[in-house]
Amino acid sequence: NWTLELARERIARSTARLGEVRYVAELGGKVIAHLFVKKSTGHHRHIATLYSLIVHPEHRKKGIATELIEYAISHMPKEVEIVLAQVQHDNKASLKLFTKLGFEQYGLLENAWKNKTEYKHNVLLKKEIRGRN
Repeated sequence: NWTLELARERIARSTARLGEVRYVAELGGKVIAHLFVKKSTGHHRHIATLYSLIVHPEHRKKGIATELIEYAISHMPKEVEIVLAQVQHDNKASLKLFTKLGFEQYGLLENAWKNKTEYKHNVLLKKEIRGRN
């Protein structure tokens, strides 16, 4: 259910916790996409992870996901040097997107997703952003 109120509620919950941000794209007052970012702490404070990148089906293939990811990376705290993401192994569109944006595969998490008896693997991706302006 893509409502502005739902997005506002999630943003409020996310920003209430240290190091978590949710970015949204709106069109005509409706949320059409979101991206959740969590910055690590302690000895891992140089790492941030992208989660839950979702674009409403009617608005896919219009560059919205690209804009959200690029915006999130450009607004990372300066100490963040590595950005991580996970994509299901059969999600060709997302894998292509992250590759286009400079992410590289560094591993595979087998059986990361389970629906009753069906499993899917997650491709582990990273992008080093050290030295960005």
